[in-house]
Amino acid sequence: MLSINQCYIDFIKEIINNGNETYKDSNHHLIENLGNFYYINDPLNLKYRAKYKNMTSKMMLNEIQAGKYDIEGSPVKSDALYEYVKSFEDTSDKGFVYTYPNRILQHFNVNQFDVMKKRILNSIGSNRAIAITYDPKLDHNREDIPCLQFIQAIVRNGELTIHCLFRSNDIYGAFYSNMYFITYIGIKLKEEINKELVGEKINFGGIHYHSTSGHIYTTDLKSAKKLVKKH
Repeated sequence: MLSINQCYIDFIKEIINNGNETYKDSNHHLIENLGNFYYINDPLNLKYRAKYKNMTSKMMLNEIQAGKYDIEGSPVKSDALYEYVKSFEDTSDKGFVYTYPNRILQHFNVNQFDVMKKRILNSIGSNRAIAITYDPKLDHNREDIPCLQFIQAIVRNGELTIHCLFRSNDIYGAFYSNMYFITYIGIKLKEEINKELVGEKINFGGIHYHSTSGHIYTTDLKSAKKLVKKH
């Protein structure tokens, strides 16, 4: 089974060993792998899938704040990770061009999390439980657009999995916190669905992660290499 922390280390190693040098623009020199996929089927390293039945979003936040998932050498730890994951509950844009919670919970004045929940409750096998972050009207002439473009919740054989697509993902600096954020969404969605689901409850089955460009900035390369040497 693959946890977020192990995937983080593995992904960094893969890019260091096999990534190609490129420039996004004159200011961003990086090494990258294109067309990445991982199935993170044990995000919180609970060892047994059945344990996710009892895992709640509140429990997850408490464990993050206590530093349970901290990785030595990662640029994001306990309090910062806690605030990032907890931010899903805040629908404001906080003065930024965008935030993922704002785009998921208020995009086009639609709470897409609620729509995902309703679609699954209406049809447990639905493929329509999706949320998007890109807004062509707002983003077409902006340099800063969402890296996470799409999430989808799918329930099969009693398990809910989250499928996500990143057009661009900073693996050393952001992947780790991104995956805990998405795991939180999945566990919270499982909770909310189970509150209203008649009959057998569903479990959380992890994340199917896709990115078109997974990369490490050359300015972070030295730190990234130190991190993987420790693990």
